[in-house]
Amino acid sequence: FMNDISHLKKKFRQYLSHQRLQLSLEDRACFSQDIISHLQQFLAASWGDKEPIQLLVYHALPAEVDTSALFKNQPYQVFVPRMLEDMGMEWVKIDDTTIWNHQAFGVQEPVAGALWQKRDLKTILIAPLLGFDREGNRLGMGKGYFDRWLSKHAQDLDMQLGLAFSCQELPKVPTEQHDAPLATIITEHGVISCPTN
Repeated sequence: FMNDISHLKKKFRQYLSHQRLQLSLEDRACFSQDIISHLQQFLAASWGDKEPIQLLVYHALPAEVDTSALFKNQPYQVFVPRMLEDMGMEWVKIDDTTIWNHQAFGVQEPVAGALWQKRDLKTILIAPLLGFDREGNRLGMGKGYFDRWLSKHAQDLDMQLGLAFSCQELPKVPTEQHDAPLATIITEHGVISCPTN
């Protein structure tokens, strides 16, 4: 049964990677702007600017929803992941002076900065995803970094969001026990609120 799910996920990953690459560079840039704009409106509507928000957000790969607009002059404290040798990951605070290190597969990671710690501030995780469904299930790249990190820290988060292009939607994402569903997914068409599990 496990092998069936792994096989299915692999098939979906191939299909969705292909779907995403069908988007022109213009569309990708334009949709990314729309998505970030929906995200900012959503955050403002949900939490306003009454208190600082810690945003844990991925640094996008070329085919992903571009998050770089969130790295500049934001009302939020922004943290970006850095992968560790043991397949774990940590979140590093960034600002305009951050120096980026180019890793394999086009990944960029902050070289230095304060590490995220659980504080009394609202903390929102923005996860990358390859595929999603309306229930909030996400299909990642299959490396499991986010799932492993979430298994330890999910309870420290106030919300888990996903950003995706609408062409990445599936009728149903095959799930396994350890998969953590998202509360909200934002595409270029707007905000999808998922039933809270």
